[in-house]
Amino acid sequence: MNNVKKVRISKGLSRYKVSKDSGIWYKSLCEIEDNKTDVKLSTLRKIAAAINCEVSDLV
Repeated sequence: MNNVKKVRISKGLSRYKVSKDSGIWYKSLCEIEDNKTDVKLSTLRKIAAAINCEVSDLV
C-alpha cells in the first residue's frame, strides 16, 4: 500500500490527521503504509474518504 503513503503526503496530510478522520487506529495506518499488513476494501474506503481521493488512487 505504498500508494496510501504517496497520496497522503502529496495532499500534505499527516498520519495522525488521516487516522483521526478515517477512524482507523494510527498504528494500523502505519502498518498499512509500511506494507506490514493486508488491508480490507472497507478500510481503503475510509482512508480514501479521509484523504479525499478515490480508492483506485490508493491501490
